[in-house]
Amino acid sequence: MTPSDSSLERTPSPLQRVEVRQVWAHNFDSEAKLIESLLPKFRYVAVDTEFPGAVYQPAGPAYKLEPAERYRLLRCNVDVLHPVQLGLTLFDAGCVLPGGHGGATRYVWQFNFSDFDVRRHRHVAESVASLRSRGVDLDRTRQYGVAAAAAFGPRLRKWTRAGLGRAGVVTSRGGYDLAYLVKMMFGTGFRMPGSAAEFNAVVKSVLHRRRVFDVGEMARLCPREHLRRGLDSVAGQLNAARFAADAACQAGYDSLRTCYTFMKLREIYFDDDGKLAGVDGILAEVTAF
Repeated sequence: MTPSDSSLERTPSPLQRVEVRQVWAHNFDSEAKLIESLLPKFRYVAVDTEFPGAVYQPAGPAYKLEPAERYRLLRCNVDVLHPVQLGLTLFDAGCVLPGGHGGATRYVWQFNFSDFDVRRHRHVAESVASLRSRGVDLDRTRQYGVAAAAAFGPRLRKWTRAGLGRAGVVTSRGGYDLAYLVKMMFGTGFRMPGSAAEFNAVVKSVLHRRRVFDVGEMARLCPREHLRRGLDSVAGQLNAARFAADAACQAGYDSLRTCYTFMKLREIYFDDDGKLAGVDGILAEVTAF
């Protein structure tokens, strides 16, 4: 724990303008270098993945599943599906984001991936329709996107070695977000580990034992019953979603909401290092309760 970590105590102005920087194959290298240059200063990262649904579903109510069955469904889905987008928000201990234009605009990133072909690959029709309704052009991502396994994965490994998320990695769909990160880092042919314990070991290894926080599970562990819901509800109730952004509700935007929601939860409910340590590594679909 560094001295600056104890200063996690404010969220940005809700009126601050945030630009979602779209990353495609043609500008991938320049945006990747920009991110690398920012890692020493911005020690936290929030991530969000968009993918074409979950083709494997439980036979009964999800809340009745045993931990091993929850993980089995995650493993089966991630093995056969491809990520469509990754949102990435860098921030420091005061929840300040990198930016330009004299600080008037802050930046987050949205990586658009080329791996998913809606005509050939498995998907859930309703999930694809939802992606399209939020402005995701699947033909464009297929033609102009970054190769998730061949190009993005190696760069992500480089970033983690260079300090990406060294103070904390924040997600909103813990197991799935991290599973797709791991899949991209290992590349084509990777198969998810057979058990949740093995998966956790892989995550700790590739993230160099970073602290990992799942805002959904943090909300579930709060004393307020009505916070035990999804990102949309939690962010709204905590007033963590009011900011000016120039993109639809896609991965970049959601990584930003994940960042702000984490900060609000941290301020209100997990306001010392001991409380925060208590939710480190608790991940939806992976952790046994």
